[in-house]
Amino acid sequence: MSLLLGLVVFLLVLLAAYHLVVGVSNDAVNFLNSAMGSKAAKRKTILWVSSVGLLVGVFFSGGMMEVARSGVIHPEHFMLHELLIIFVGVILANILLIDAYNTIGFPTSTTLALVFGLLGGALAIMLGRSGTGDHYARLINADGIFLIFAGILISIFLAFLLGAAAQFFTRLVFSFRHTGRYRLLFALFGALAITTLLFMVLKKGMGGIFFEENFMSIGALGSWTVLGASFVVAFSLLYGLAMLFHLDIPRLVVIFGTFALALSFAANDLVNFIGLPLTGIESLKVFSKTPEAVYDAFPLTFLTKDWIRAHYFTDWVYMSFFAAAALVMILTLFRSRKLQSVTETEVYLGRQTAGREHFEPSPLSRKMVRSFLNMYEKTTARLPRGVHHFVASRFEAPLATERPTLGNEVTSFDTVRASVNLVIASLLISLGTYLRFPLSTTFVVFMVAMGTSFADQAWGRESAVYRLAGVLSILGGWFITACAAFLGAFVFSLALFYGGWPVAVVLTAAVVVVIWRTGRYHREKVRRDKLSHESFRHEKMEGIGWLRETGREKIRRQLLEISKIYFMLINGLIKEDHRQVREAMDKSGDLQKALKSYKTELFRAYSKLPAEVQDTGHLFVQALDYLSELANTLVIIGPPIFRHLDNQHRGLTPAQQQDLNTVLEELSAFIHFLVHYEKEKRFDALGELKNKQSTLMQLLEDFRLDQIRRIRDGEGRTRVNVIYMEVLGESKNILLYGYNVFQSLRDFYLQTPAAPRT
Repeated sequence: MSLLLGLVVFLLVLLAAYHLVVGVSNDAVNFLNSAMGSKAAKRKTILWVSSVGLLVGVFFSGGMMEVARSGVIHPEHFMLHELLIIFVGVILANILLIDAYNTIGFPTSTTLALVFGLLGGALAIMLGRSGTGDHYARLINADGIFLIFAGILISIFLAFLLGAAAQFFTRLVFSFRHTGRYRLLFALFGALAITTLLFMVLKKGMGGIFFEENFMSIGALGSWTVLGASFVVAFSLLYGLAMLFHLDIPRLVVIFGTFALALSFAANDLVNFIGLPLTGIESLKVFSKTPEAVYDAFPLTFLTKDWIRAHYFTDWVYMSFFAAAALVMILTLFRSRKLQSVTETEVYLGRQTAGREHFEPSPLSRKMVRSFLNMYEKTTARLPRGVHHFVASRFEAPLATERPTLGNEVTSFDTVRASVNLVIASLLISLGTYLRFPLSTTFVVFMVAMGTSFADQAWGRESAVYRLAGVLSILGGWFITACAAFLGAFVFSLALFYGGWPVAVVLTAAVVVVIWRTGRYHREKVRRDKLSHESFRHEKMEGIGWLRETGREKIRRQLLEISKIYFMLINGLIKEDHRQVREAMDKSGDLQKALKSYKTELFRAYSKLPAEVQDTGHLFVQALDYLSELANTLVIIGPPIFRHLDNQHRGLTPAQQQDLNTVLEELSAFIHFLVHYEKEKRFDALGELKNKQSTLMQLLEDFRLDQIRRIRDGEGRTRVNVIYMEVLGESKNILLYGYNVFQSLRDFYLQTPAAPRT
């Protein structure tokens, strides 16, 4: 029995660590989004501020642990082994589910995953108890689940509307051109914001352990005295710092708000990740100290809130778990790449400027945008001209030189909007806690951020359908989370119920392998995105030299990437390696998207270029057009080759293989010659390249005629002959477009004046 208990404890601790890593990677966006998006401080500074908040918050999370015990299920009606099975099944399912969201960079609700996972696990145990006659009401807290789900649905709309309204009126007061102005107003609003955030810390963060449930009894001095004194102190500090050191008050509010939300996250949401393992270890500890206790018939009626408060600071299990949890969360903040992907997705959806869009528009997003535009036009037509003019002037975007930046980084949105995000989200979360109305922190923070970006006109005509499609995708993903968590926990719990702890060991090992593989996939995905989605930096495009040198160098890299992808496609066809062809298709799709983004950013920054560059800049754009056609050619070649191999059709004949090997060698050499000549500025070699192109075009034509003769002689099969002829045709296009790229870059370089020396 002692060996079994040791195994169970080891599994619970291991799963708690994994669950904490994947959970924090997803939920950290709740308190990092505003600071990261507004660049309120350097990234490391933001992470250290968040780390302090997490470290403090974990030691005030004990009061929330009853959610894992009685919020969804009634543990007193389960036996010890049944509850442990539920906990392990839920954790395994949630780790896989949340890690999948982290890998694709989607924020989701870990609260929703926990609630519906517990529901699925409890139903699995009910199914396993065949013939016992247990009614679901004895095991499942149906009222609590309904209240949680209703709270989430209401919070979606309420958070969006309140965020939009608050941001609209805030922008009317401060406008976008607020740098160095409104210090008194900023001090007043900043003090109010800090007081609100402090209330959230006291009530939602620490209140579950130290204070009574009634808001009017915060501390010995009373709530209004504490909050009033906080307001006065905060106002004095903010106004004094702004006047003496010219500090940006909203930036200070954002930094303090990041600390407060991190503390609240650790104090309240830590239960989502370690609540179940901690409850299991608590139960095993009590079981081991109970004389003559039976493992299969040990009830858990002792798990009450009063018991937690009595043992909170004296129980080494709690203190050890919380200290370890703080360390794991802090390391995850600094080391998790998936955390960065989730944060970037939410920041992208709320960024003020347009650019490369991550989501494709859906029919619903198009219809919603169209309906809103119709309503907007009708509303503005009825407004007095003076009112419309005033509102428009307050929402006039600042010039690039007026935008606040941190170093060389461009902000996604300003600190005013970041402050509104933090304050409104904190108010809603605190209000929900005070009214005992369960809310998902992720839902609230995300929808407030979307509401403020909508009110700030970040969703313009150029980006609205894409941003809205992203928001709808994430909302849909949250409800998929509920279904997947329920089904996953149900299946895993049922397997554990009948298979016992050997099945738990196997499933845990499988989860570890899956996380390792998704980590590799994510690292490769980040690497590809970094290489293929590099865009023009607006600040660097203001000089002539950048476009003459760095822009051309980027095109050379893309040409080499095209040569590599072409090799993978043709070599994969020759060797019948469909995996290699699949990889090449992925790379060609990424390249096509990158070039589209590349051109979009160029046009966006084109007006910043000097007049002498603008006169010849169309030649550079022409080179990008030909480069895009090269990428399109690869996109055309790939799918028919992959379908041919995937359907297990006959491969190339020996003669066709020999021909394509020759084509592959000659065409790759042509592209490398082209890149070398362009890099060395050997533009006098244009005639030599033209001769090489003509020679290769004739070679391709000879191969085409030879294939026609082979077809007449009955050699080969129809399907492979079609593929072979298509490859020859698209290879001609690569030669044509490659030569045109070189010619356009030559004309651009020779006709564009060199940058003046400084």
